[in-house]
Amino acid sequence: MRPYLDCHNHIGRTIDRVPPTGQNTAMCLARFAQTQIHAAISMPTAVGSPIARGLEDIRDQNEVIGRACRDFPDVFPIGLALMEARFGKLGIEEVERAMSEHGLVGVVGHPPIGEWCIPFVEAAAARNGLCNLHQHNPFMARVAAMFPNVTFISHASSWAAENLVQFDNIFFEVVQDPDGPGSEWDFQFFADKMGRERLIFGADLPYYDYRVLQKKVEEAPIDDDLKDRIAHKNLEALIQRFKPEWRLPNAPPVAPRIYEEEELWAVDPKNPVRLTVFA
Repeated sequence: MRPYLDCHNHIGRTIDRVPPTGQNTAMCLARFAQTQIHAAISMPTAVGSPIARGLEDIRDQNEVIGRACRDFPDVFPIGLALMEARFGKLGIEEVERAMSEHGLVGVVGHPPIGEWCIPFVEAAAARNGLCNLHQHNPFMARVAAMFPNVTFISHASSWAAENLVQFDNIFFEVVQDPDGPGSEWDFQFFADKMGRERLIFGADLPYYDYRVLQKKVEEAPIDDDLKDRIAHKNLEALIQRFKPEWRLPNAPPVAPRIYEEEELWAVDPKNPVRLTVFA
């Protein structure tokens, strides 16, 4: 299998799912080792993440990403800081701190996203940063127009193919399904509509068994150049915008331990692409 780079890797825990879901850095490395993922853009989990200690929990999540980028710079060349609306100005100051002290290159937010996110994106814009809002809707179009010097990652959906392609500051993420469960990927359609140089692969750990999506890419009736672009070439170029000296590693990381299959890849029997592992 060809090398893969992942634009969408969460490290942390989501505790409000049944069962709860999460991964630590070591588990992430082990998953990458098995699946030809050579490197990833990493970010904290958000919806349902621990928050009992308030802003301290958000700070800890950002520090986990900062440590991963520092300790494993080839595998985690860049990372994103977590936007948390509930802390207002203190939340904005936290993403400023995380970008300044940990070298994180931008911000990530999770639905529901609204006007509250604009000051956080502005903090990334001040650094010509990267932003993943998990959005592909009219609000995403508005924010992309508002911040032309921010690079955004948005979902490669049918709506995005018709309404977001005019924004040259957006890369489009091939992740899970294009238009919700049951929809099928037509990679050639998205390459023709969005530009083959703008499609990037997203694993969405620790929630999704992305091996299913890798298989779809590998078996798709498209040319090898497009497969390589989705798998790694386009994201390699994007990462190098923020870390010019970084190069695609020659191999995936080495797993720090031997895991049983279920320890890494247990899924919900009712939804066999939904991971249920909790680290």
